[in-house]
Amino acid sequence: MSAATRKVGWLPWAAMAVVVIGALAFGTFAQHSLTPSERAQHVADTIRCPSCKSQAVSSSDTPASQAVRVLIRERIAAGDSDEEIRDFVDSRYPGQHLLLDPSGSGFSGLVWALPVVVVVVAIAGLTFRFRDWRPGALAVTDDDRSLVADALAAEDARR
Repeated sequence: MSAATRKVGWLPWAAMAVVVIGALAFGTFAQHSLTPSERAQHVADTIRCPSCKSQAVSSSDTPASQAVRVLIRERIAAGDSDEEIRDFVDSRYPGQHLLLDPSGSGFSGLVWALPVVVVVVAIAGLTFRFRDWRPGALAVTDDDRSLVADALAAEDARR
């Protein structure tokens, strides 16, 4: 394989890397700042109702959910970050696991990182496996032609 072919072979991969990095940068840096009510709604969407089984605080009308929504608004007014608010609410109800999505640190980070690692390893494995594969690379030999001719002749003889 020539050096020019190797460079051209990696060009689509380099273009895909540029697109992925650009999309990640855009998604990370292009976020507009939320109003306090939008922040409160977003945080309430990520916290489970203390008295419900699988309903977010934002969509529950129980007194416990209403109290948590008031607490969220108070903590936003006090200047807490979303993660600080979530941690505070979770600490107020020990043993109930109120967070609807795991944090991105510690053992819970594995939940977020493992699928990415699996996809990267799968792509690397497929790239390694098919790096030398070329469509039409196998040429038909005279032995192949004679095997087919013999099989066709045997088929005709049986009829």
